[in-house]
Amino acid sequence: MKLNKEQIAQIDNYIVACGIKWYDVRAELVDHFANSLENKLDENSSLDFKQAIINEHKKFSDCGFKKLLKTKIEAVEKQFYKQLFKHMKSFFKFPKIIISISVFFALTLIMNLISNKEHFFLGLTIIVFLIAIVLVIRISNKKNNKKTSFLILNKTSIFFQSFYLLIILFSNFTTLRTEESFSNSTYNYIHLGIFVMFLLFYWCAEYVFLENKKYVKINYPGIAI
Repeated sequence: MKLNKEQIAQIDNYIVACGIKWYDVRAELVDHFANSLENKLDENSSLDFKQAIINEHKKFSDCGFKKLLKTKIEAVEKQFYKQLFKHMKSFFKFPKIIISISVFFALTLIMNLISNKEHFFLGLTIIVFLIAIVLVIRISNKKNNKKTSFLILNKTSIFFQSFYLLIILFSNFTTLRTEESFSNSTYNYIHLGIFVMFLLFYWCAEYVFLENKKYVKINYPGIAI
């Protein structure tokens, strides 16, 4: 027996009440519940629907959806980092390695044109902080809006929040350098290399986020994100 819209909504409301806030996880659970309850209604049309939902929930574990949610979160995190490092590695293989080398070479030319190397690396630090500001605005807007949230996108947002640690480390690396070290070309090239790696890492994270956002739009059309 096919469930009607009211019954589907009843299942969805129950799952939300159980603490599942992410739409993609909810949609999967609603589909699971609906398939199971349709089979039960075929066997017994006078089935108590509310109680059937509760009984179906009990099948997951004594902790309800906690174990399932933990598994889902771990799987999404693993997939995110797998995508991230796969894309990162592509910048060290042909043809994308040309981009990596070009960025490093262009920055090297600029650095060599500037006599005060400390000012040059201070400028790079400012660029890093501008990235931080963009992330703060994005995360702040995401928290304030009431659009539907997805686990697959939420994990990326959490990654961007932890990205601040890299920003702090990079800025500290600049401030801890001595005037003497700025006259050492080896230190400057290492510092520049770290900055390029930082940019690539950030770009790859943005790329994965956009790919996941595209996936959500395709698989959940009409849902505001």
